[in-house]
Amino acid sequence: MPQLQHETEDIQRLNQAIDAASRAMQGGQQGGEAQIEQIGDAARHRIKEVLRERVADGLRDRLVDAARERVREVVKQRLGRELRAALVDAKSGGGGGFDFERVASRLSERFSEAIHERVTDAVRERVGEALKERLQSALRDALSEGPVAERIGWDEEEQVATRIRERLEPVIREKIATAARERLREVIRERVRQAARERLRDAMQEAIAQSGNDPESIVNTLRDRLGEHIEERVAEGLKEKLREGISESLEQATRERLREAVRGALAERLASGKAGGGQQMRQGGLFGGGQMARFGNGSVGPMVEQLHGRIAEEVRNRLGEALRERLSEQILKQRLEDVLHERLGAALRTALAEQMAMGTGFDQDALAEAVRVRIGDAIRNDITEGIRERVREALRDRLGEAIRNAVSQGAPGAETTGSGPFAGVH
Repeated sequence: MPQLQHETEDIQRLNQAIDAASRAMQGGQQGGEAQIEQIGDAARHRIKEVLRERVADGLRDRLVDAARERVREVVKQRLGRELRAALVDAKSGGGGGFDFERVASRLSERFSEAIHERVTDAVRERVGEALKERLQSALRDALSEGPVAERIGWDEEEQVATRIRERLEPVIREKIATAARERLREVIRERVRQAARERLRDAMQEAIAQSGNDPESIVNTLRDRLGEHIEERVAEGLKEKLREGISESLEQATRERLREAVRGALAERLASGKAGGGQQMRQGGLFGGGQMARFGNGSVGPMVEQLHGRIAEEVRNRLGEALRERLSEQILKQRLEDVLHERLGAALRTALAEQMAMGTGFDQDALAEAVRVRIGDAIRNDITEGIRERVREALRDRLGEAIRNAVSQGAPGAETTGSGPFAGVH
């Protein structure tokens, strides 16, 4: 009986020791997660401050400059033709008078739409480069100042900032482009109308005094006098609206993604184990010590490399096939055919009517240019939107499937016994 009691007590003590070891291991993991969360909270607060203080205004100035260039291009290329059409329309509205308000309304409808398309294109094209420059610098500075700096190694700031930027940048870029597309149309329309109302009568009087009865000279003078004023008015409106759109886009993106981005970047640096000993760290740092034990060999680098190749192959094959199916030459030709059927006849009639009304006779070069201006944007917009729709469909249907399939298969040569890329990770 004493023998049995002794064995029972040994088993109980062994179980208690195992339980204690298990709790210690869990405590170490939870401690690492708590440390990441604590540093992440401080980092997020500082990053939000820096984004508000430095990124919004810098982005706005760059995008306003790019947008102003496009406005100037549209004024040079299209204002003269739109003025011809608006003048003819204002006279043909009935009666013997001339309706200046109708000219302003016509310009605000058609000419402002051309400006809106070019401006939103400029925003989409330039926002990525401008955002990358300012976001990386702002994130790096945010991590190198205040309480966050005390917990991140001297060599960690740039790398962690890069990881956060890579997660935030696509979201912010898309939100800013969407905000520009949705918010700028009305302000551009109103500013064009306002500029025409303010300057059209004086410009017309000056043009007639200078050019007499020469229609082309009158239109050219009107274009020069109105163009600069339209550019100024539109730029003022864009500056205000872009500031609002950028600020709200940054706020939405940080609210939706910043916590995940910071936590992911810190956890990735923790998992990499590259910081090593305490010589590189401030006060021991975040990434030193023994918190890598639960990652097996102390690095997820091999796992990332193996899965990277597999996922890239699956996405390339499955998504590439879906895009080829959805963006076939026949589909693009059909979109082009639809636009030509809807727009070409009206563009020709309008261009010929303008030449007849202006009394300049038949000018084949002017006709070709007028038709090009009227259908070029329509073709581009329709085909671009068609491509976007097809790409969205392909991403929705195939991207997740491709990634899941690659991850489920593991890296080439992975074994089900645990020697694959997730060996030692629990």
